[in-house]
Amino acid sequence: MISVIIVNHNGEVHLRRCLESLRGPGPELEVLVVDNASSDGSLGMVREVFPEVRVLEQNRNLGFGAANNLAAIEARGESLLLLNADAWLEAGALQRLHERLLREDRLALVAPTLLYPDGRRQFAWSPERGVAGEALQRLRNLFENRSWAHGAFMRTASRLVGRLWFTAACVLVRGDAYEAVGGFDERFFMYFEDVDLCVRLENAGWGLAQEPNAVVRHAGGFARHPHVDDVYRPSQLRYYALHRPRWEAQLVERRLRRRYGDAAVDGWVEKDGAP
Repeated sequence: MISVIIVNHNGEVHLRRCLESLRGPGPELEVLVVDNASSDGSLGMVREVFPEVRVLEQNRNLGFGAANNLAAIEARGESLLLLNADAWLEAGALQRLHERLLREDRLALVAPTLLYPDGRRQFAWSPERGVAGEALQRLRNLFENRSWAHGAFMRTASRLVGRLWFTAACVLVRGDAYEAVGGFDERFFMYFEDVDLCVRLENAGWGLAQEPNAVVRHAGGFARHPHVDDVYRPSQLRYYALHRPRWEAQLVERRLRRRYGDAAVDGWVEKDGAP
């Protein structure tokens, strides 16, 4: 069985399409929606239109990682499909992800090809987060719709600066691997939690891969926080402190202080990765 975990916060505009894409032939599923204190009616829609879905209603926004961990504890499946509320699977995508995971014993995580709703290519993987990797990704962002930016040449160039990681917009994860590394680090309220998970899985000896024949559409940007720096920057600082050389962490902090001022950065450091 596959347990599908969807974290929702005011996602009604996309959530119906996301859940509809899970109906139909394919592997046996259970679907869990963690609702992070929505106020848009999405919770009522789920209960009315998708009575088969298990709803885990929260009275506050737990953050992305913590909400996924909560559902993972409740999940009965051998693998977990982590799926954004603004993403939906094309026909056969889940079956292809599932088959790839079953074929490779030490594969912990498999990601699909991501497309925007209009069919343009979207990044499913990125270079390792670090000073060089972030610079390479900023350059790569300019060419997101070009096939070469997703292909073998760019993968090879990216591996020169470190390991690749996959966005958690949609990934199928082996349940025992997820449990073995403790799931998401809940100190990341939003952003960088998927990078951190990929790093810890690989450090534990697990593999990560992409299944290009599995296609998922992702609206992207829907869950963007209204005060993005107040959640992105604390997570960025925490990630660098945990996983990057000391000089890189210090360099990033100095850059942020020049850009935003000491008071803002001191506040982000005190937040310890959560708002």
